[in-house]
Amino acid sequence: MLKNYFKIAFRNLFKNKVYSSINIFGLAVGVACCILIALYVQNEWSYDEFHSKADRTYRAWVNETTPEGRELLNTATPVILGPTLRDNIPEVEHLTYMFSFSNLVKTPDAQAPFDENILVVNEDFFQIFDFEILQGDPDNLFMNPSSIVISEATANRFFGNQDPLQKTLSIRLTDEYKQFTITGVVENPPANSSLDYRILMPDQNLETLISERGRNSWFNIFGSTYLTLQEGTNPDELNEKFDSMMKGVFGEDFFTNQDYKVGLQLLIDIHLNTEFPSAQASVSDPVYSYILAAIAFLILLIACVNFMTLSISKSTSRAKEVGIRKTIGAIRQHLMYQFWGEALMMTLIAFLIGITFAELLLPFFNDLSGTELTISYGAGTLGVLLLTALAVSLVAGIYPALVLSGFRPIEVLKGRLNLSAEKGGFQKVMVVFQFSLSIALIIGTITIHQQLNYVQNKNLGYQKDQVLVLESGISNTPQSSPADIFEQSIRRKQILINELKASSEITSITTSSFTPVQTGGWFQMGFRDNQDQPKNFHGNFVDADFIPTLGIKVTEGRNFSEENPSDARQAMIVNEALVEYFGWENPIGQRLPGPEFDQHEVIGVVENFHYESLHTPVEPLAIVMNPDILFSGISDLGISNSFDPRYSFNLSTGNLSQTVSQLREVWAQVAPGVPFDYTFVDQSLDDQYREERRLSRIVTTGSVLAIIIACLGLFGLASLMVIRRTKEIGVRKVLGASSGNIVFLVNKEFTKLVAIAFVIATPIAWYAMSTWLQDFAYRIELGFGIFLLSGLLTLAVAWFTVSYQSVKATLINPTDSLRSE
Repeated sequence: MLKNYFKIAFRNLFKNKVYSSINIFGLAVGVACCILIALYVQNEWSYDEFHSKADRTYRAWVNETTPEGRELLNTATPVILGPTLRDNIPEVEHLTYMFSFSNLVKTPDAQAPFDENILVVNEDFFQIFDFEILQGDPDNLFMNPSSIVISEATANRFFGNQDPLQKTLSIRLTDEYKQFTITGVVENPPANSSLDYRILMPDQNLETLISERGRNSWFNIFGSTYLTLQEGTNPDELNEKFDSMMKGVFGEDFFTNQDYKVGLQLLIDIHLNTEFPSAQASVSDPVYSYILAAIAFLILLIACVNFMTLSISKSTSRAKEVGIRKTIGAIRQHLMYQFWGEALMMTLIAFLIGITFAELLLPFFNDLSGTELTISYGAGTLGVLLLTALAVSLVAGIYPALVLSGFRPIEVLKGRLNLSAEKGGFQKVMVVFQFSLSIALIIGTITIHQQLNYVQNKNLGYQKDQVLVLESGISNTPQSSPADIFEQSIRRKQILINELKASSEITSITTSSFTPVQTGGWFQMGFRDNQDQPKNFHGNFVDADFIPTLGIKVTEGRNFSEENPSDARQAMIVNEALVEYFGWENPIGQRLPGPEFDQHEVIGVVENFHYESLHTPVEPLAIVMNPDILFSGISDLGISNSFDPRYSFNLSTGNLSQTVSQLREVWAQVAPGVPFDYTFVDQSLDDQYREERRLSRIVTTGSVLAIIIACLGLFGLASLMVIRRTKEIGVRKVLGASSGNIVFLVNKEFTKLVAIAFVIATPIAWYAMSTWLQDFAYRIELGFGIFLLSGLLTLAVAWFTVSYQSVKATLINPTDSLRSE
């Protein structure tokens, strides 16, 4: 019997090549999309799960609540939190403080150093995390403060095929290089690790990197605290201990009208939890994973709907087969097996083709998603694929099997079967369902594109084009004040100006601690005002050319001036947000309302410019030429990025590559041994929205595929409808109907279905896109034009698809179609 089933199945497969191809190709595309997106989603959801202690490893957070009720949540924590937790919480098994910074690194025989990312940790790092140690003694990796462990990639970069153990690297920690001995090589962080590292340095070096005041302050945050709890510990039960610990630190009076809480975030929760600041970890919005998973499911669902509608529509050609087989004794159960078996066979073929498509498209998808995914064919993967194939065949084939096997022999053989009246409603519902999903995806694609265009073209309040940012290579250290470091940067800037004065391609140069859209943000500073109320703002150290070089608009007062010596000592410029924050009606001449600040005065107000991402509103900002003004009065300091000085060059629109080459040559003379490490502001801006752009590309591709699959089904349905109405069309033509009338007749029915789909898709897409846009503080308005454009675009595609069949119908000779009457 099985042999007979397969024989009939293959016979029908080859007899109806067009419809079989449509079904198989549609399912194959859906399967390929599901495989690729499932790989991406699985990778996102598996971050940090490879650590054996992941279920009891946590990142600490601190949350300061001001008397005004404002909460300051940070996953960058004070250095002192680590030893305090060790002393007060016995449930802590292992703990490490992680401080990340970038600086120059070179080998003894290297002519030029490299800028490398360095992660300061202690020996517990290797007890908490399961990064494989490839070389070195695991028990003696940090034998002394001059020991370092490097990643496999770093070893290859500096030493190639040589054994790196016991070799030395010179790392610039202060104004001079310090020699470190390599005592271990650790594997590169896996793609699904929220932590990244190149060089691991023992935490005894924090004394060189962070001042004693910074290391002992509860309001200065630099790095992150990770810990592992003892087995069986319930982290929720530690909250009371944390509260008691903090009361011991600050005293009971501190908590009268404010709060300072410590808590824990599970390691495997970090990557997909945007409620916590990212700090040094890789964080992704889980909404994107849900969206992509939904797109994959919807594409496969559209392909399944195609299968059902085409199978039922084509069933009239097999009605007599069913009638005859029932007449000679076939029972309905056997017929259902037959038709479901055909569905299973086509599904398995589609899955094989889909897997091939996935393999071929994987490099393109990796480029699209910015990942390095691979398809593994272990027993688990093959089992999931097989179960999915069975489920898809069941979903796609069970309804047609029920319909076809339910035909009554007497009605079929007497020609009284009227399938369209019985099942036409179901087919229409399926078509509406397909196009509702397609329209919703198109609306999503257009909305995402328009939002990205908005953030890329919005006036950010500064010049983003033709501005080159160059790292100075001058590092802040506890031994030198920020004012001294900034003065060094200004002196080097003057040398650059002298060397480049003959170049007409460089119009201006400025130095500053931070530049717009810089990863990690600018200084977060806090102080207590004259009424002992906490206040917060962002800060930056700049020179007199910062505002004109970046084209920032001064709305009140004036810019810094080198001709006015007092500006370098006590002048401050603030943005409009800070003026509003402090409620100043006349900001010129004002000073920050804190008793500890050195003498200063506001000389100007600048327009609110977006120094951070458009995801966040513009916060209060103060910029000064003298860092001591701000450091003298603040009690809280948050640093998520290096504030080593950097230079910004405003370039003309001439030959950029030639200008960069000239600048590189001058830099080698002015700062020998310092890498020419530069970026362009507009490139940094693009990088800031990399995740959104990646989502846009994937959603666009998914929308196109969904439309193609839906149109394949529509093409098949239109073809079958024309075949069923061939005689009707012939009669209409004999009675004088024009070709336009025939085309309108065929298109009219599908136009109604697309219109219904539009009505259904619009509110769903509006809700989904409104929710997504809430993540942006500055965003587009969801006007009706987006929805109308999506509906018209879908209607045009549907008309084009159906019109091929309707035009083909007009070319049929009525004599041929009516000959049998």
